Amino acid sequence: MGFTIKKGTLHSNGLINAHIKFENYSSLELMSIRGEPQDQMAKTYESLLKVGEGGVYLALTGLKQDSIEEVLATLDMAFLESRNSLWTYISFPDDSELAHIFFIFYHFDQSHSEKFTTHKNGFNSIQNITIEGNQNLIVLLNNLGLDSSEESANEPVTTSRFITKTGNITVIPVKDSKSRARIKQITFATKNTSKTLTLNLE
Repeated sequence: MGFTIKKGTLHSNGLINAHIKFENYSSLELMSIRGEPQDQMAKTYESLLKVGEGGVYLALTGLKQDSIEEVLATLDMAFLESRNSLWTYISFPDDSELAHIFFIFYHFDQSHSEKFTTHKNGFNSIQNITIEGNQNLIVLLNNLGLDSSEESANEPVTTSRFITKTGNITVIPVKDSKSRARIKQITFATKNTSKTLTLNLE
């Protein structure tokens, strides 16, 4: 499709990844499993892959960790914190309605060579992510201070759109209440937005 793929590595837990990077620091990470999963994280990815294709996590960065934790405490939303030498995560329990998002705080420079952020198709950013979510996700994003708008677009289901520096987040209702919420669509754009490409992940 004309994207430059930055190869990742095969991790000791069995996860193998690759990346599509953009100059505004947004990115798409492609995840798979090779061999038997060796820890809980890899087992979680394996179970999600067995259920079907689609975006399984939206990672958010750029906000201050203490501000996020303060908002979560105020909203009484349970969360988990984990860290290693490279990053710190704020995530949510597997049974949470917010289990498909997490916050990441990098402990290293995130800049990348132009050879990885230049794509033959001309796209240089993620314009929009469409993600399933309920009112808790909307309340959280509102309380984090993101500009938002509600749209109906003559449809029976109302969506909420949040504006970030690296693209919009459109929240739509969860289609199947028995299934884990997922990212359903990604739209890429050129610098002047004269050209877009939308990938449906269902």
